[in-house]
Amino acid sequence: MRGKNLMHDFKKLAETLARTCPANVGFGLFSGDDWLLVQANGKLCGFLETKQPLPSLPFSQLLRDADIADIVPHVLGSAPNTTMKFTHRGKSYAFVWMYAFPEDSSQTQAQAFYLLELPPDPVYDPNELLWEQLHVILDSIHDGIWIIDGNGITVHVNKALKRIADITPEDVIGKHVTVPMREGKFSSCVTLQALKEKRSVTLFDDYASGKRCLNTSTPIFDHDGNVWRVVASIRDITELDMLQSRLVKTEQEIRAYKRRLDMLGQESGGFLAGSLLMRNCLHELEKAARSSSGVLILGETGTGKSLAASIIHQKSSRASGPYITVNCAAIPPSLIESELFGYEKGAFSGAGQHGKKGYFELAHTGTLLLDEIGELPLNMQAKLLHVLDNQSFHRVGGEKSISVDVRVIAATNRPLEKLVESGEYRADLYYRLRVLSVQLPPLRQHAEDIVELTNYFLDDACNRHGITKVFAPQVLAHFMSYSWPGNVRELRATVDFLVAMSENKLVVPSDLPRHILGASAIPDDAGLDNTPQTLKAAVRNLEYTMVRSALLETGSTYKAAERLGVSQSTVMRKAQQFGLKTER
Repeated sequence: MRGKNLMHDFKKLAETLARTCPANVGFGLFSGDDWLLVQANGKLCGFLETKQPLPSLPFSQLLRDADIADIVPHVLGSAPNTTMKFTHRGKSYAFVWMYAFPEDSSQTQAQAFYLLELPPDPVYDPNELLWEQLHVILDSIHDGIWIIDGNGITVHVNKALKRIADITPEDVIGKHVTVPMREGKFSSCVTLQALKEKRSVTLFDDYASGKRCLNTSTPIFDHDGNVWRVVASIRDITELDMLQSRLVKTEQEIRAYKRRLDMLGQESGGFLAGSLLMRNCLHELEKAARSSSGVLILGETGTGKSLAASIIHQKSSRASGPYITVNCAAIPPSLIESELFGYEKGAFSGAGQHGKKGYFELAHTGTLLLDEIGELPLNMQAKLLHVLDNQSFHRVGGEKSISVDVRVIAATNRPLEKLVESGEYRADLYYRLRVLSVQLPPLRQHAEDIVELTNYFLDDACNRHGITKVFAPQVLAHFMSYSWPGNVRELRATVDFLVAMSENKLVVPSDLPRHILGASAIPDDAGLDNTPQTLKAAVRNLEYTMVRSALLETGSTYKAAERLGVSQSTVMRKAQQFGLKTER
């Protein structure tokens, strides 16, 4: 009796649940383990193709389709609160069931379930899906994309065109491609040109947005050979143009800096303007560079006469022209005329079949350095004078006068003035050469540059050899004391020797060549020791060396101060500090 009352209550509850269910949800109530259907709403009755009053049949017998009946064992064998999906007559369903009433297994149980009709899976038109995917791809491209049809009507533009040209799809789609051009959006219609000419066209476009773009428009043809679409790829090169301009400017600056660095390198190689004497010398070279006259450079061997000539050329208005150097001492006297002025075909036995240009012709519009001009034979001195006066000459064996525009720089270590007095050198040529003259001092006269020159040569040698060497302060002291008869050239060769031949990273006095070590007036222990130096100690040692050397060279504190670029009182104080003898 209790079971019947429960079932009656279940039916009332089921009726209430059925009435409250959404129209698309089926609801049913079964009794006991026999799965007799006791309640169903309209949605479920439609699914089961039955009517009210419900037939007292088990659920399995109400399922007429075999595909539905196949799921019943799975449903009945599953745990409560189980959801199972299935397909029936092309529609998707979810079957959700549970033990609804009561939980006491000793009493009759009723099982409620819901039947949900699931929405159909979306079905896409393949063409439509492809077009959507294409739009996504086009919008992901960084370059602007503009597509027109065979009539010039815009069918698509991507998002990048908004950023590049400030053009949106609404502005152009469905309009002829010339419409935005007439509105001033861009300067030329490359896409229309590709359409008319039926070929790919690449041109620059300037847009109203201020952007400069590279437009490549490519036609696409149908099976009949007609233009179906024209696809324009629009690349913003505004920034690229700016970067290119900056790059060109930077390259120009780099070339200018390189020329300057080359000059500085040359200066560092023999004209490092550390001392007052060398600063004055560099000033003279710069003044000579501004002139168009010839220059005579005088100086001992190794003082850097070739480098000085190069500086004059590089700083002159002829810097872009050729720079030719000739060592007059290295050419046999019998060949010097043909080397300087060239020769014609058959001019002499052994002459080339096509003749040869001489150094004067090769140096046209540029600079010709005649090094060791003091070694020029007397017979050539007259011919050189003629060329300097007239800027013209004849090749050996030639009859035609050849005019050239050449600036001549002459250099020598010989005392030309004395050679003129002895009759070994033409006075007229000497006076012609010395219109502008620069005297390069020997290294011993600007010994304060030795340390900086040494460091420069040391860095250069270490880089070339791929090693690291350090000079002990004692080595620099010997360098400062040595007279350097070979001047800067000898200093450079010595540094190269020490870098290559010393066995240890630290170069010490024992590594020095004997002629430098023996000629030095500085004892190894002159205020110096072989222990590692502090910066303060190294500075003191260097000051000692420089002050002592200046006093020995000049013989007075006044001249020593002038050489060192300090006051006389400073020299006096330092000399007293180091225990050095001084003379006013």
